[in-house]
Amino acid sequence: MINSSAIDSNIILYVLDSDEASLKKQVALEIISTVPFFSSQSLSEVINVCHKRWKYDKVKLIGVANFLLINCTLVPITSQTVELTHHLLHKYHFQYFDSLIVAAALENDCKTLYSEDMQHELLVENSLSILNPFLA
Repeated sequence: MINSSAIDSNIILYVLDSDEASLKKQVALEIISTVPFFSSQSLSEVINVCHKRWKYDKVKLIGVANFLLINCTLVPITSQTVELTHHLLHKYHFQYFDSLIVAAALENDCKTLYSEDMQHELLVENSLSILNPFLA
């Protein structure tokens, strides 16, 4: 099956939530089971939250990164991604880092970007739908 979805960092953070009974964690785990794309920007955001807010040590941070590399498809931010990011910033008025994540999803032909923080059901460039998986 061709991967056609991407995830924002907030979806990954719900996967890492220590509350096993959390409905958001269960939804996020279902999304992760589809092996979605995630950008190096999302990886940086997740590692930053795990380190600064949750006080993960280096061993746990490496474990998080390895978990993501095994269960998702990491895509880099390239110079072309940054150029597309600037186009998206002007056209859609995203935050800069959100634009990077959207641009990476578009470059990898994703049809869906799961995010809790971006505008639900927004269609970007007539090809990428942003969906909040917790609104149902």
